[in-house]
Amino acid sequence: MRQSLRNLFFLSLCLVSCLTQAQTNYFFANNPGPLNPAIPTPEQFLGYPLSSHMTRYDQMVAYFRELARLSDRVHVETIGQTYEHRPLIMALFTSPVNYTNRETIRQNHLKRATAAGGDEVPLVVQIGANVHGNEPSGGESTLLTAYYLAASESDEVKRWLSEMLVFVEPILNPDGRDRFANWANMHKSESSVADPLDREHNEIWPGGRMNHYWFDPNRDWFLCAHPEAQAHVAWFHQWMPYVVVDHHEMGTNATFYFDPGKNSSNNPVVPAYLYDTVYPTFGNYFAKAMNGIGSLYFTKETFDKLYPGYGSSYANFYGGAGFLFEQASARGFVQETTTVPITFAFTIRNQLTAALATLRASMAEKPMLLKLRRDFFTAAANQAKQSTVKGYVFGDPADQTRTNAFVNLLRRHQIDTYELDRDLTAGGRTFRKGQAYVVPTDQRNYLMVRSAFEKQITYSDSLFYDASTWSLIHAFGLPHAELTTPTSKGAAPALPLGKAITGPLTATVPPVDRSPYAYLVDVSDYNAYRALYALQTGGAIVKTSFKPFTVKAGNKNRAFGYGTLVIPVQQQTLAADSLFRLVSRVSRQVGIAVRGVESGFSAQGIDLGSNAVRTLRRPEALLLVGPGVSAYEAGEIWHLLDQRVGMPITKLDLSNLPRTNLNRYTSLIMVSGAYPNDKTIADKVKAWVQSGGTLITLKTATEWAIKQGLTKEKLLAADTTRRSLRYNYDEATNYEGAKALGGSIFQADLDLSHPIGFGFTDRRMSVFKNSQTMLQPSQSPYNTVLQYTDKPLIGGYVHPASLKRVAKSAAILASGDGAGRVVLFADNPNFRATWYGTNKLFLNALFFGSVLTVPSVEGEE
Repeated sequence: MRQSLRNLFFLSLCLVSCLTQAQTNYFFANNPGPLNPAIPTPEQFLGYPLSSHMTRYDQMVAYFRELARLSDRVHVETIGQTYEHRPLIMALFTSPVNYTNRETIRQNHLKRATAAGGDEVPLVVQIGANVHGNEPSGGESTLLTAYYLAASESDEVKRWLSEMLVFVEPILNPDGRDRFANWANMHKSESSVADPLDREHNEIWPGGRMNHYWFDPNRDWFLCAHPEAQAHVAWFHQWMPYVVVDHHEMGTNATFYFDPGKNSSNNPVVPAYLYDTVYPTFGNYFAKAMNGIGSLYFTKETFDKLYPGYGSSYANFYGGAGFLFEQASARGFVQETTTVPITFAFTIRNQLTAALATLRASMAEKPMLLKLRRDFFTAAANQAKQSTVKGYVFGDPADQTRTNAFVNLLRRHQIDTYELDRDLTAGGRTFRKGQAYVVPTDQRNYLMVRSAFEKQITYSDSLFYDASTWSLIHAFGLPHAELTTPTSKGAAPALPLGKAITGPLTATVPPVDRSPYAYLVDVSDYNAYRALYALQTGGAIVKTSFKPFTVKAGNKNRAFGYGTLVIPVQQQTLAADSLFRLVSRVSRQVGIAVRGVESGFSAQGIDLGSNAVRTLRRPEALLLVGPGVSAYEAGEIWHLLDQRVGMPITKLDLSNLPRTNLNRYTSLIMVSGAYPNDKTIADKVKAWVQSGGTLITLKTATEWAIKQGLTKEKLLAADTTRRSLRYNYDEATNYEGAKALGGSIFQADLDLSHPIGFGFTDRRMSVFKNSQTMLQPSQSPYNTVLQYTDKPLIGGYVHPASLKRVAKSAAILASGDGAGRVVLFADNPNFRATWYGTNKLFLNALFFGSVLTVPSVEGEE
């Protein structure tokens, strides 16, 4: 009996070993080579065959840490943490000697970028995956990449580890990854369901693609609004890899994509050697590898390298080569296609094959990568020398928060930034020492300087995968000017460079002077809304001024503009001592000046007891979410209020709106979406507005509100002209795509006296527009808050027909209905958490909407 049990146990071990070997052979195309048996395969560690279950992120982290425990080739560090407190890990695979000398290698590697020699320094390569959480094959494949690098005894892998430092970031978006993994696992059947209609393949809203706040992390490397990108970018500049790989998935009926991309959609500021030589050379390695396993693929279509904020393009702006892999997705474990069903295992194998081909190509083409980087910085220096722009000066003395945030973002990208060392007039503006900053163009990272500041770069294509412009200085809405060379002969004057910025900036504010009368807060600063909400939550009654005034604060008269917050000491539920402690704490924590005044008698303008100083209600907002609603736009508002304002917002599924009592809410927010043509819903919202509510709509929600009769404002009529033209069939994508308004920057004129315009000092405003929602200027002379100028285009591509429609159209309308009001945005003012300028317009609608009265016009019914 015992012998039988021993035989059975032995046979079981053999069976498991054979199954494990069979799976290894499949993924490694029957040629894994010699492997160290002391290193567990993913299947042995996880307890299930890879691809039979979606691996959770904590299991992946545990496997990487186990490899590090068992192998001196593997080392894991935590580089950050997500919103949901998942660690962001980076694993290093290299020889023990290299690891011991890693800091010396890093220093020599960084020096090699601009100095001759140093060819013996190991190459730095980075592999990343799953920046989109519901594109799992790339992340799953990193388990096999890690296993192979840890376990392989082949001469090739030993050479890789001796001559390279290979960094693997298994999951770039752990929160989204786990959201999708849990979805797929909870709907998995023992008998696999390949039907595309099965729930396994169709996530519920918002899906796993995005991060915690429903942002696309693959647009954030340039914007660094979220912890995932912040950690990755900080690591990137610590190591400056030559090669960066970004694994993605695409539609189920596609094949496999690898670079080179569309020739017409390469970023023109990046030296052509990358596009003309490096990408085609590496493409040959990828093609050979995919040919070897018989997988179909395509190149030179669909995907671009324009935007610097993709995971596959960021390195290109620092002398590296970013590579994109896009695998057709099973979006689960198996799914039918137009040919044969695609399996999760197949998608993992393709991703693994591409990753290993990248390492093979990097090793073989090391001289090419060294040349790429050295020539890159030489080319960048030549571009800077030839440019007439020698620097940029910027800063808003009334908004420390926004200015500091922009400087801190520049420094994340290692852009040299300096304090302005003297007062300066440029571009029709005066910039003051101590309140402005200068970025010279003569610096190592000139190409990223161009990307951050230039408003218009000329492209050879009119079809864009994403936005066609991304000027950060316009997104932040900061006063700025170019500093150019003189037109006369002679040496250019030295730029007004003061102290270099080396660390993050924080606001400095004076202590609050105790007042027996009132406290004042200028709403020009971005953090005024955070301060306002904190004051209201702390129990203070806060008013706002609809007229400017000048009053003595401290020992001198100070001018206060539209929207100034007024906190009287009397007529409060708080005692004077408690109020003083509250305003002092808020000022200190938020970083915003609070001025105490001893009299309400103004030197100029209204007095503080005027009827033009109105009491604000603390906002309680309802945001519609759920199927049919733009998760991106909803997430941007959730993030804005939660992270920057410190204000909770109720997220209500659209399907629950008909049975929801709206009376407790001051504001209802509707972002873009496919809203139902439902009279019952429209009547419910209209009645709530008429009773005093503020409806705030964006883009297609604005169209819905107008079409449902919630306002008398009108959409701009569409161009219905029919032309008898004839084009070739295969030109349809390019021709029709060129008409899309994918994302451009326009100039608009702002009414500074309107509550939506409170806190602004310049009527000129940059606005990002990426939709065809167009509004007619209101028939009421007071309702058009923001209007596009007659020649509005600042930067980006726009079809001439669209540009004609944008010109002189309305960007924001605010109309009254009964006791309430409707604020209509033609565009999204909160785009990707980076449009700090237009953010304030949205926040004004939210915080000042309750006191916004729409003037009546004589003769109106």
